[in-house]
Amino acid sequence: MTDQLLGVLKIVLLLALYLFFARVLWAVWNEVRVPAVNRSAQGSGTPKTVTSDSPVGAVKVSRPYRVARMKVISPAPLRGFTFTAEQPFTVGRGTDNDLCLDDDEFASTHHARFVTSDGRTYVEDLASTNGTFVNNHRIDQTVNLKIGDRVQIGSVIVEAVK
Repeated sequence: MTDQLLGVLKIVLLLALYLFFARVLWAVWNEVRVPAVNRSAQGSGTPKTVTSDSPVGAVKVSRPYRVARMKVISPAPLRGFTFTAEQPFTVGRGTDNDLCLDDDEFASTHHARFVTSDGRTYVEDLASTNGTFVNNHRIDQTVNLKIGDRVQIGSVIVEAVK
């Protein structure tokens, strides 16, 4: 081989190595990223009634709490699965759940339930053995979800999205 060809191969190998490290760092960043907690006065948790130009009984929900759907981000076989909680949506190992996690040994038979009420999405733990976590905090009561919140049910992580 000529010296020029060896030089080109060295550069190609070096670029491939840098691309590999960049991809590894990107994957690690996506796994450890936790959404920022909104500490503004806007997220006080109480709905505000809409003015007279809106339909009677309508409730205005502040922007961070307008969760349209839930998206599974982990594990890889379920990644990308989305659902809405307009009707109560249950998650667990039992086959009668809306999302059945039959191969997840950390999920209970009936683990958690997602519900939408007055334009807000809530998650509640159904007395599971290993608990339900919202943003890495174990919950013991119904929690109002914001966009970006991550819910862990067994080894499944679900994110609230627009």
